[in-house]
Amino acid sequence: MKEKSNFNINNRKIVFKLTLLLLAISPFSLFSQQSYDIKFKIRDIYADEIVIKSYFGKDIIIIDTLKKNEDSSFHLQKDNINKGIGIVTVGRFDIFTFLFDKSNKFDIEMDGDWNYIVNGCMDNDLYFEFQKANTNMRRLDKNIRKELQENKLANRDSLENIYKKESKLFIEFQNSFFENYPNHIMSKLQTSFEDIKVPNEYKNGNAIDTTKLKEFVYYYKKHYWDNFDFSDQRLLGTPNFFKKLKTYMSEITFQKGDSIGESIKDFIILANKNNGDIYSKYIVDYYLKSYRNVPFSYSEEKFVGIVDKVINYQITPWLPISEIDNLKLEAEMLKPLLPNQKFKNIREKDFEGKTHSLYNLKNKYTILYFWSAGCESCKINLDILEKFYNEYKEIYDFEIFSIDLDHNMEASLKFRKEHPFKWIVLKTTSEELESKYNLNIEMTPDIYILDKDKKIINHTPSYNQIEETIRLVEERE
Repeated sequence: MKEKSNFNINNRKIVFKLTLLLLAISPFSLFSQQSYDIKFKIRDIYADEIVIKSYFGKDIIIIDTLKKNEDSSFHLQKDNINKGIGIVTVGRFDIFTFLFDKSNKFDIEMDGDWNYIVNGCMDNDLYFEFQKANTNMRRLDKNIRKELQENKLANRDSLENIYKKESKLFIEFQNSFFENYPNHIMSKLQTSFEDIKVPNEYKNGNAIDTTKLKEFVYYYKKHYWDNFDFSDQRLLGTPNFFKKLKTYMSEITFQKGDSIGESIKDFIILANKNNGDIYSKYIVDYYLKSYRNVPFSYSEEKFVGIVDKVINYQITPWLPISEIDNLKLEAEMLKPLLPNQKFKNIREKDFEGKTHSLYNLKNKYTILYFWSAGCESCKINLDILEKFYNEYKEIYDFEIFSIDLDHNMEASLKFRKEHPFKWIVLKTTSEELESKYNLNIEMTPDIYILDKDKKIINHTPSYNQIEETIRLVEERE
């Protein structure tokens, strides 16, 4: 192509801080990087600065903000950039994309119609040629559709023939591109994100045989990554990788802790086998960050499932031993607080000195509610909880067993006077809960919804989820 063209609470806090050191590691530190020296000249814009970004898994990373030079160019000189697709942004608009690839010093001149000149980088020259052909094909499709909709006298046969001819040429161009440049990022994207072929044994005509749906789902999940080139780090620097990963984790993986952990384990084994340890590190880093220290049962279950299935010296050998041990310790601390586990029998005194026992409550549901008189977030939407209690206590047969953990007795007494709740209100501290029950309550509000046997149904800091949880259980019965 032409170059010119278009726990112990103290222990738990230590674990929390040490684990944060692991999870706060910039993803850039996990993968190989390259220095770049790129000059951009963008016609038809009058901005004095542009922003250069890049894709990294789910995220779009800001690389640098560039000021216009005297010759109207913008100059990027930056170290530690991952290979992949870069973005040039002006104001709120992404105006074009380019490649961070093998060549680290080159010039790009671009106008608003995808007319471009690239000096010093064949990868980008090919990329722009591919993107321009793709843009022209989409534009033709849009124009033909518009003409057919707006012009009743339009010659449909003629327009369709034009589209078929151009579509054939575009497909021939693509096939030639993929054949001649198999290692270009666009060719790798085409191959790595192809759908797997469905064997005839799972088909009923053109559709999936519903009598073999379970077997097909297993086959599809097992072969989902067959075409993906784990050895090519650049794919992590495109928006395509995370879309594929999200489908794998959210749509074809059963959304339970063990299943989430098993899917990540299978992914890591496959990636490591195919020289893709960078993808293994990414998936572990991303999903630990997604589920760790999120006070909802569904996140805690997934975090524990990941740690149990994935975090060990064999599957994640890149993690320091101390970090593996810290994660495992935190997961063990969460296990007694997961759904279907029986909550410990808390026995504490109310403000009048009367002792109340959690296990003495015989209601169908118990709302175990930890809060603090000085906690501002506890007061937000508190009216929702009071309204729900007054209207549905008898309908759903539940009681609220609440514990004020504020250290300031004066503040607690004042709040108690201002809010004379009808439910049980006990008084203690988080340190006392840890000492007596080995129970770590670090943040308030914190709510556990229990069944009649005091087994955990759900854990949440949100008042709204109390009613949602109970109604869902009622609907299932």
